[in-house]
Amino acid sequence: MRVKEIPDSEKKIPLIVVKSDGGYNYASTDLAALWYRLNEEKAEWIVYVTDVGQNQHFDMVFEVAKRAGWLPADGSTYPKASHVGFGLVRGENGKRFRTRSSEVVLLVDLLDEAKSRSKSALINRGKDKEWTEEELEQIAEAVGYGAVKYADLKNNRLTDYEFNFDHM
Repeated sequence: MRVKEIPDSEKKIPLIVVKSDGGYNYASTDLAALWYRLNEEKAEWIVYVTDVGQNQHFDMVFEVAKRAGWLPADGSTYPKASHVGFGLVRGENGKRFRTRSSEVVLLVDLLDEAKSRSKSALINRGKDKEWTEEELEQIAEAVGYGAVKYADLKNNRLTDYEFNFDHM
């Protein structure tokens, strides 16, 4: 493994691109993806949207790309790469959802559950007697999906929050 320090870096943490056993990791795949997007797809501005915990990683990836000449050194001209962080989503147990270990709720499942709960609430209010099944389905979907959007947008983007179906 070769370590190339970035002298201006606030912290002396290496960005490992190729491991000592020759294996690759997130830095190598992120750099390869960045190169591909810049050179093959001719992207002008690439925005990475991940949790705020990845901020330092992307700062280092972008610095390597600048030093390689892929991105302008001063960042004032195109092409550009930016990281937009958001707060962590935690389960009711307070632990962080981890996508790699499949401990997350898939969006399709979240939307289905929101629609189902919305429909149940509408039926409990007697709307199934006032509306056709098609109207009930359409309104349940609109209300359920709206509840998911509201639950997501009501928090500050950078604030961690607890995922809970009942709070939607």
